[in-house]
Amino acid sequence: MLESMRNHAQSWMAKLILGGIALSFVLWGVGDYFLGGKIEPIATVDGKPVSAAEFSQAYERQLNAYRAMLGKQYSSELMASIGVKSSTLQTLINRRIMLDQAHKLGLAAPEAVVLATVHSDPNFQSASGFDVQRYHILTRNMGFSSAQDYENDLRLNIMVDALQRAIVDSVPVSEAEIRERFNQAYEQRVLAAIVVDPATQLDKVSVDEAQAKSWYEAHKQDYRSPLRIKAEAVVIDPRRLAEDIKVDDADLQKAFEERKADLAQPEERKARHILIKVASDATDVQRAAARKKIEAAQARIKAGEDFSAVAKAVSEDSSASEGGDLGWFKEGAMVAAFNDAVFSMDKGTVSDVVETPFGYHLIRLDDIRPAHEAVFDEVKDSLRLELLKSRSNEEAYKLSQDLDEAIGMEGSLKSAANSLNMKLVTSKSVSQEEAQDDPLLADPEIAAKAFSTLPGQAVEIIETRDGRYVALDVVERTEPDVLPYESVARRVMTDARLDAAANRARDIADEIRKSSGKSLDELAQAYGQAKYISKPLRSSGQGDSASWLTQSLLQASFAVGADAWVEKAVRIPQGFAAVHVQQVIPASEDEYNKQALRIRDEVAKSKGSARFARWLASVRDHYEIHVNAQELDRFK
Repeated sequence: MLESMRNHAQSWMAKLILGGIALSFVLWGVGDYFLGGKIEPIATVDGKPVSAAEFSQAYERQLNAYRAMLGKQYSSELMASIGVKSSTLQTLINRRIMLDQAHKLGLAAPEAVVLATVHSDPNFQSASGFDVQRYHILTRNMGFSSAQDYENDLRLNIMVDALQRAIVDSVPVSEAEIRERFNQAYEQRVLAAIVVDPATQLDKVSVDEAQAKSWYEAHKQDYRSPLRIKAEAVVIDPRRLAEDIKVDDADLQKAFEERKADLAQPEERKARHILIKVASDATDVQRAAARKKIEAAQARIKAGEDFSAVAKAVSEDSSASEGGDLGWFKEGAMVAAFNDAVFSMDKGTVSDVVETPFGYHLIRLDDIRPAHEAVFDEVKDSLRLELLKSRSNEEAYKLSQDLDEAIGMEGSLKSAANSLNMKLVTSKSVSQEEAQDDPLLADPEIAAKAFSTLPGQAVEIIETRDGRYVALDVVERTEPDVLPYESVARRVMTDARLDAAANRARDIADEIRKSSGKSLDELAQAYGQAKYISKPLRSSGQGDSASWLTQSLLQASFAVGADAWVEKAVRIPQGFAAVHVQQVIPASEDEYNKQALRIRDEVAKSKGSARFARWLASVRDHYEIHVNAQELDRFK
């Protein structure tokens, strides 16, 4: 099977077609060269262009950053949904404007500042300090043609940052603002609530068909058929390919000889220890006390006490409960001093006191497992599995590349699969819920790709987490549509009743909130509803994690004074809450003194960011900005 597919992929016809495509590209390129062509800018700022090359470089850097951050979760669809293309262009425009303003203000970035910034960047450091070779490699990886280009860009960024800092740092922060932010964060409150559960109101409401139809008309978008798709795919599975791959004894013997040294088992030792911890910043007095403890343990062992029993009694390591047992380990697995001691001991002996960065140790060597050279017969089965996996993965990758080329030549996945003698799998027309029972779309990774793809889109080959390569083509897609009332009447009636019960519950909670002359206990009893009371807590929720204390409830509760009702009923998971502030506990002055400086910085940063945003918006109004949407759309 593998030979058949590969022979099709490498046929003279495929090469001829590829040659024709390459020739057409050459001819078109020559035509463009002689005919000429004006390259339009992506945007202009006061008539000065933001070139396609400048945008492309910045856009690619942004995409590369997202690729590194998201890994396999990265997709072009996700980038489009979060607007990376637009935000990149706006950042370039803002930067252009800020640079213009910086020049007008006479701001500059001296060469010494640029070089200092480069040399202090940890990304360009190796063990010996600033690494010139690493610097050149990384700046090229960032998309800069040379280190000088990077430094020129950095110089502009330093000027822009200096301007932004000057605006951000110019905001004043008053004592009153610090005090207000502190009180919001550190004041505590005790809250009480009477919660009306809508379920208790269901038997008190009724909905006729006219009301149900009125509900349906107002909420039609809630009653839509599901999105349905039908897909075709070629799945290249290394595990299936492995069934056709042969690994003979000669292959195994060769792999064994190549990896014999790696397959050998080094000497291992089994030890246990007693640790008395010593902090890195311990005083001489603390170190002496720790030394006294370990020497006392040493004396007990020399007097004949069992090492494990002493370890359980005095060791400060997590292994103490196991008598200090560290299990088997190889040379180099422990810190240097500990390692040197263990691998110089005889079996059954106890070390003298050993000092490491963790503290003082006593070590007993329990056993030694000698080094063991690899034996072919012992490892050949595992080697066979490794070779099969490696070869099947390599073959799967090669076939995926062949399929990718064939799709480009044939114009469709079906034709490409036929040309390479590959099996085409077709799903039924399914919704996302039904997809889990479909042989092709049951895999959530494949289903997610399929349901985000439109018919006619270019076929992409994705690599799944389990190592398969999947070329997916959506051949049918039925968009959701509003279902007729008759087909959802029972569901509509239920939803309308639930809504009526919820409205009634909210009205009762508001009625409770407006009541006067009765205690919360009396109100809860009179209305037959549950009463909740919190522990003292902050506006962040710290102090009580009860599920009824939602963020919206806390926000409303910290906006009113003591012994007051929240202005309206609050929806919480348990129903509708009439909330009363039982007690306000002011934050302590000592706490204020501890937090004031940090809070001042937070307020300054928040106000500074707002001031900068206002400044930039006002400055932009004085520039003529034009975005060439047609050119921007060329970038995917």
